[in-house]
Amino acid sequence: MRTDKPWKILGSEIKYKNPWMQIREDKVITPLGTEGIYGVMESNDSVMIAVVNDKCELYLVRTFAYPAQSWNWELPGGGGDQQEPIEASKRELEEETGILASSWELLGKTRVCNGFMTEHMAVYLARDLSFTGEKEVSTEQIDEAKFFTMQQIDTMIESGDINDAQSITGIHLVQKWIARNV
Repeated sequence: MRTDKPWKILGSEIKYKNPWMQIREDKVITPLGTEGIYGVMESNDSVMIAVVNDKCELYLVRTFAYPAQSWNWELPGGGGDQQEPIEASKRELEEETGILASSWELLGKTRVCNGFMTEHMAVYLARDLSFTGEKEVSTEQIDEAKFFTMQQIDTMIESGDINDAQSITGIHLVQKWIARNV
């Protein structure tokens, strides 16, 4: 298995920056020996939370995705804001949904889009739930939130009602956990 880095970086320049991300353009020599450029989006890591109740149903939120200009069902989650992933998960879950969980387990970590992003995503399982009834007003425009059976979720993925790749990754991880533990 290769461990070398076949791309050589000749220089880097930040082309765009805001509080959540920056776009870096690298001047490179490719593995074929030609000079070129490579764009990289650097951002804070993120978290997604698979909220599972006693019936093994999964909690989804319906949010408006600004870049896609569409409403989508997805797992609760968000930016890590440079917190430890478990702390960011607890914060995001309570802020978005008003849910507290007393049982937390890391299901896995993935790269969001390793072809051009540096972001990693941690997926946590949240169980033993209580509802505070409070949620923070946010810009995420959560329209609806509820529990779904795994059969309903599979149908929603097949129909395109769930089309967020990060959520589908999290759903896959929680389905594997359920198959092993329930």
